[in-house]
Amino acid sequence: MFQNDTRKIYIVSGLIALVLASSALVYKFAFAVPNAVAHTIPTVGKVGSAHAHASLLVMNKDKVVSFCDPQFMLRSQYVHFENNNCTVVHRHASGVTIPTFFKTLGVELSSMCLSIPNDGKYCDNGKDHLSAMINGSVVAISDLPYYEFKNNDHILINYGPEVGTMLKFKFNQVPPIPMDVNEPLATDAFGNAVNTANIVPLENIK
Repeated sequence: MFQNDTRKIYIVSGLIALVLASSALVYKFAFAVPNAVAHTIPTVGKVGSAHAHASLLVMNKDKVVSFCDPQFMLRSQYVHFENNNCTVVHRHASGVTIPTFFKTLGVELSSMCLSIPNDGKYCDNGKDHLSAMINGSVVAISDLPYYEFKNNDHILINYGPEVGTMLKFKFNQVPPIPMDVNEPLATDAFGNAVNTANIVPLENIK
């Protein structure tokens, strides 16, 4: 009886481990994995030169950093949040990177620190550090200025101690992009209800 119970415990434990490993890897194979990043900073093109949507989640340890305040909506014609959706990034120009997008929001990102208006500054301290995952793969923070994010990219910017599997668990919290958002648009979604006082000139985001 004891041997049978022990065998059952081993089998159940093995199944649990398999499920956890599979769930941690699910996004890695569901979306395109970024190729090696070429160290050439993209040139921002004209408005209308591209149209892509990415899902972006920024986390400070166990807290989701919110960009839902109206001050973060429609900040630039080149790239922006809109319609009170504070995770889907709309890109309307070629050459736009995540650091370029952050600059339009007043967010500063370096390889060591992340500074967010009205939220704080988070820097590597030996225990907690900045890390990034795109479509389930780790990308160095220092490579982000060279990466033009693609349509349907799912991006995590994380500040905390997590690495490896634990970081992938956090990546799994990046929300999906609504299907209607990724449908082709007849007109530029930016064309309506633009608050020109919030528009950031191109020269300020390059």
